[in-house]
Amino acid sequence: MIDSALLNANILIINDQEFEIDVLKGFLEMQGYNHIETTTDARQILPLYESFKPDLILLNLMMLPQNGFEVLKEIKEIVPPDDFLPILVFASDISPEAKERALKEGAKDFLTKPFDLVEAGQRIRNLLYTKYLHQQLQCQNLILEQKVKERTRELEKINSVLTKAKEKAEASDRLKTAFIQNISHEIRTPLNGILGFSDLLVDPTISAEDKNQFVNLIQSSSNRLLDTINDYVNIALIVSGNVKVKKEKVDIDEVLKDAEGHFKKRAEEKGLQFELSIPERKNVLTVETDQEMFRRVLYHLMDNALKFTYQGQITVGYELKAKFIEFYIKDTGIGVEENAKEKIFEIFMQEDVSLTREHEGSGLGLSIVKGLLALLGGTIHMESVKGKGSVFFFTLPLKS
Repeated sequence: MIDSALLNANILIINDQEFEIDVLKGFLEMQGYNHIETTTDARQILPLYESFKPDLILLNLMMLPQNGFEVLKEIKEIVPPDDFLPILVFASDISPEAKERALKEGAKDFLTKPFDLVEAGQRIRNLLYTKYLHQQLQCQNLILEQKVKERTRELEKINSVLTKAKEKAEASDRLKTAFIQNISHEIRTPLNGILGFSDLLVDPTISAEDKNQFVNLIQSSSNRLLDTINDYVNIALIVSGNVKVKKEKVDIDEVLKDAEGHFKKRAEEKGLQFELSIPERKNVLTVETDQEMFRRVLYHLMDNALKFTYQGQITVGYELKAKFIEFYIKDTGIGVEENAKEKIFEIFMQEDVSLTREHEGSGLGLSIVKGLLALLGGTIHMESVKGKGSVFFFTLPLKS
């Protein structure tokens, strides 16, 4: 196999002596070499190199009009640095200085004229064998590089999976910690109220009027506890990917008007104005989305606005864009600091710890909203000025 590869090598003879070319070519053909090109004009080296792609060059060092040193220099400039092109130089009475110069310019071996054909044949074979080994090494390197790249890609994929798993585990751990910290207050507080006032109801010394008040407090604590548990269930379903989207045609204005009926009275009881801003048009605006998820998003944001607004008004409305509807819930409430605008969408986060304790709620509302909107193909962001109010914007695509 190796001998076959060597005999099929491209051999280029550059010599201004046609007799020497004939001798060398005839000898090589007798040895079985199949691809031989010759030239007596050293100036043809560039086009011959491009067209013939030699594996070995047999070069006469002393030629006219261009000598072998100039040819060596030209070859050195055009051969890629990582390529190995053996050059066997023929010369008569070459000096040590000339040999050093030739080696410096790229010659790999020498033969002194007149030369022995048997010796020339062996040197030619040795150089071609070295070329063959170099090519094999290059092929092995390419294969190795490809395997390294493939293995690197595999490791990167594995690393990416492991990183995501690590992040998920860390997020899960943080969620557990936050859950334990949060549940100790948001579940135990209303539960203590329910148990405490329930015990008082059976006390015969307490008046009927007080008992009615205790029943109302039990009802309020029960609703708060139910809301908190619902929030925990909802965020758990979203985080675990177990929420299924059921799309249908939804009348946007009808959902907003239902929300107005639910929140307007509560706002007025708190001394707030409530305004619903619906653009005028002739046709009913319908969007293909999950109506229950859309309603939950809207109610969470409106409830949030009502919770953190003590005077002024709450305005709810929307605007039609090219490819989506942009809803807004605007309030004149306490507002949010600039550095807290992204954090409030994280699980169990309100603006700060004091808010978490001052205001009822699990701290899950905005994270639930963000998770639901992601499932519906929407987005959410906010604008806020501390002490002046906030505007929450969320979108729903017009086409699914």
